[in-house]
Amino acid sequence: MKALLIEWEPNTGKRAGGINPKDPNLRCHGWQNMGVIPAIELRVIEDDRDMSHYENIQGVTVLIGKDIINEAIEDNFPSKIKIDDELLYSEHIKSMRGKLDISKLPDDKNERLKLLKSKHGIKGIREIKPHKV
Repeated sequence: MKALLIEWEPNTGKRAGGINPKDPNLRCHGWQNMGVIPAIELRVIEDDRDMSHYENIQGVTVLIGKDIINEAIEDNFPSKIKIDDELLYSEHIKSMRGKLDISKLPDDKNERLKLLKSKHGIKGIREIKPHKV
């Protein structure tokens, strides 16, 4: 199994090395991180192309082997935290009034939801981990 970890510019869509994001044999499967500069994505190679073409290209890392690819996924693509059930979430937050100091919660939405779920056990929040190969 082979993959490419690619730096790219979200404003233009340009990928390092001129990699074509519409190449049908380079599958992304949602592995993108636009929270870093430059943005990065991981694309699994689904054909038997010559990998030497991608070596020594700035902004492109060749990944070979399932374990190496999964490690890159863990290291570069954080879990997404979202409110899965708005009613359950809001009612549970309301029930915590007086017990929960809102002013001490992080400003970043993902960090705040993560803390509310892990430390305070607020219901209706779901963590979505990136799937692996």
